[in-house]
Amino acid sequence: MSDEKKKSTKTEQAENKKVEAKDESVKKETEKKIETKDVGKKVDTEVIKDDVKAVEEKKEEVKKAVEEDKAPDQIEVKDEKPVTESKSKSNSGNLNFYSEIRSDLPELRSGDIIRVSYRVVEGGKERIQIFEGTIIAMKNSGIAKTITVRKTSFGISIERIFPLNSKLVQKIEVKKHSKVRRAKLYYLRKLKGKAARLKELR
Repeated sequence: MSDEKKKSTKTEQAENKKVEAKDESVKKETEKKIETKDVGKKVDTEVIKDDVKAVEEKKEEVKKAVEEDKAPDQIEVKDEKPVTESKSKSNSGNLNFYSEIRSDLPELRSGDIIRVSYRVVEGGKERIQIFEGTIIAMKNSGIAKTITVRKTSFGISIERIFPLNSKLVQKIEVKKHSKVRRAKLYYLRKLKGKAARLKELR
């Protein structure tokens, strides 16, 4: 009986140690969570204090203007965050990000066979992709001018729309001009092989 009692006491002690270790780990985790919550609260309170200070400064400016018989609309409020002209990733990936109408591009017409060097952003890396094909449509809408280029590779036709004034278009080379009697060449979509070729303008 004495041996059995000794074994039971040993197992009880081992279980008690396990329970104590679990309790300590739980306490540590809760302390960490509390610390992170406190840090977040501190940050939030600092932001709120900054906002309150800004509001108070504006109120003081309005009071001074009233004392000096000025309308509050005439007060020049300085922006807290100055606007900087920096190239951000969101702008570089946006096709609608235009700076101004470009003058370095050649004169393009529908039916021209061109070679477009286009900057592609993939996973933080940039590379220049070349797309060669025929202009089948042009949309002249000022700074948002676009061209639709069609090419066939291995029997599969691909069409792509390029914004001409975008910063992503590096350069455009005109390979040859074609003899065309209309602005939109959508009829080429129905043709294949030699029938889809255009006569070169000489």
